[in-house]
Amino acid sequence: MPGVAHLDTQVTVIGAGPVGLTLAMDLAQRGIDVTVVERRAEDEPADAKCNTVAARTMEAFRRLRVADEVRAAGLADDFPTDVIYCTAISGEELTRIRMPSRDERLAADGRSAPGFPDSEWPTPEPVVRVSQLYLNPILYAHARTFERITLLPETAFVRYEDHGDAVTVHCEHRAGEESSIRSRYLVGCDGGSSPTRKQMGVALVGDDAIGRTRSSLVRCPAIKDLFPGKPAWMSWVVNPRATGTVVAIDGEKLWLIHRTDAVDPDGSIRDVLGAGDDLTWEVVHHQDWTARRLVAERCRDGNVFICGDAAHIWIPFAGYGMNAGIADCTNLSWMMAAVLNGQAGDGLLDAHERERHPITEQVSQLAMGKAMEYMQRAQRRRIPAILESRSLLGRLVRKRLGRQLYDINWPQFACEGLNFGYYYDDSPIIHYDGADAPSYDMGTATPSTVPGCRLPHFWMTERQSVYDVLGPNYTLLNRSREAVDDRVGPAFERARMPLRVVDVPDAPEPYAHRYVLARTDQHVAWRGDAFPADLDPFVARLTGHP
Repeated sequence: MPGVAHLDTQVTVIGAGPVGLTLAMDLAQRGIDVTVVERRAEDEPADAKCNTVAARTMEAFRRLRVADEVRAAGLADDFPTDVIYCTAISGEELTRIRMPSRDERLAADGRSAPGFPDSEWPTPEPVVRVSQLYLNPILYAHARTFERITLLPETAFVRYEDHGDAVTVHCEHRAGEESSIRSRYLVGCDGGSSPTRKQMGVALVGDDAIGRTRSSLVRCPAIKDLFPGKPAWMSWVVNPRATGTVVAIDGEKLWLIHRTDAVDPDGSIRDVLGAGDDLTWEVVHHQDWTARRLVAERCRDGNVFICGDAAHIWIPFAGYGMNAGIADCTNLSWMMAAVLNGQAGDGLLDAHERERHPITEQVSQLAMGKAMEYMQRAQRRRIPAILESRSLLGRLVRKRLGRQLYDINWPQFACEGLNFGYYYDDSPIIHYDGADAPSYDMGTATPSTVPGCRLPHFWMTERQSVYDVLGPNYTLLNRSREAVDDRVGPAFERARMPLRVVDVPDAPEPYAHRYVLARTDQHVAWRGDAFPADLDPFVARLTGHP
């Protein structure tokens, strides 16, 4: 950043990971100028620890027109995304959760391939198993196409000053230059050790130090040949010597190997793989980390917000850490843009914490529960040597443990509830009608138009999802087969809030009301068979005005 002493923008984002970049792109798409500060160099490899892009995240990427590129990255088209539980990569398979390859994932009509646990999911964008190693460069390159985004790599956040009507962010470039950025809002998407959160004085609370893991990204083509049968995207290993997980990054040479409580790094890799001393590999990098479930006490202080790992750190079950962060920012971005565009009052932003904070607590508890259930079944010290025996008793033990592991774990790899089930039940900008939202768990969800729930997906045409027709703020789905009350448009115009009206006479069963008002982040704001008599206070609530 040579020669740059001061910048003016509307929003400053700290962190150019998937969460920060998605926030920046979503804001820019809504007409907001954004500056992204990132301490890493532009060509510095991203971390490989996140390897699942959830369906809800892919729906966000669909809006940003980057979903197809993300879906095409990483594994080969024919590589299965199955999950197996085994005694070692070269050992006995205990159970297999079948998931599709990219070739199998999308049928000719653009819908999910049949015969898999997530085949009937109500989404236009099924889950993708792709490493952040590939995802981050795709998002970074896409962000560079937005004229309203300024990317500042090799730049470290130092501190901020909140002036009430603006925030000044002080930074230092790797070459030594200092600079400042003045913006209306600051959003810290700067990870679990977030300097932004620390300056806010916000603590993380929850469950700390649940278990220690060493992760090694290795380059070794021979690992694929160790599988006695069909390879898998993710392999969970349990034996008396080691417990761990092996993830196929490219399906050929790159593999991520996690070992729990590993003492001998090389020996534990061999124990997980079931390989002898003749197997060699190249270590790309090692990383030691501690499993935690921590949620920030709050995610806003004046004009400063935090999203992603800065606001919550989860046990990596169901692959939902990064995805929850992207859900944070898609919730925040439309509200922030509406305020900055003069379409809503600042009170609209009060809804962000009221909506997201309870969800991060709920969903992290779901992940925590499944993680603890698995750990109780698969602790190394509780794994008997007979598990690896080829005797009749060994086969019986493997069969029994395999059934248990399948029942415990299929929901984390087909986590319909985490994707589609959560709802906002205490939002100041949602018009509730007294109906209870359907309950959900990690693996199951029920589509509903109860206010606060995710807008149920359906195909309007062969390739057009209802999500594709949503406007930048609010969209009224009209099922009445009649013209919309002519009072509605003027009420939104008086509030300066754009409203899109879409006729959908053939919506499916969850749509039982004549009208459903949807937000751009795919949550229901109101439903009814007739509009309120006094529309001005109705719209004022939606726009964050007192």
